[in-house]
Amino acid sequence: MIYETVKTINGKREIRRIKTSIIILAGLACFCLGVYLVIQEIMLGGALILTVSPCLLLYPLIRFIFFGGNDSTAAVVTTVVVEEAAKYLLKESFKDKKKKK
Repeated sequence: MIYETVKTINGKREIRRIKTSIIILAGLACFCLGVYLVIQEIMLGGALILTVSPCLLLYPLIRFIFFGGNDSTAAVVTTVVVEEAAKYLLKESFKDKKKKK
């Protein structure tokens, strides 16, 4: 029910993995729950918005590009590293804009 079996492009291998739609829906649910919690002044919502939700939304893309569609621990670690690097670059770009003003 939560797993799917997909074939590689050349059809030589089958991969059993968690459905992409479930991962994306979980990411959207974390974002919505995070917004609700922040509105209720529960700061755990900020953690959901800033860490869990982006990781869940990026994971299918990272899994596809770097790991050929396989679920793996390495794919999860790569997703977290990419997400943190993207947040760092965004933060630095905002700092540079403030300095120019």
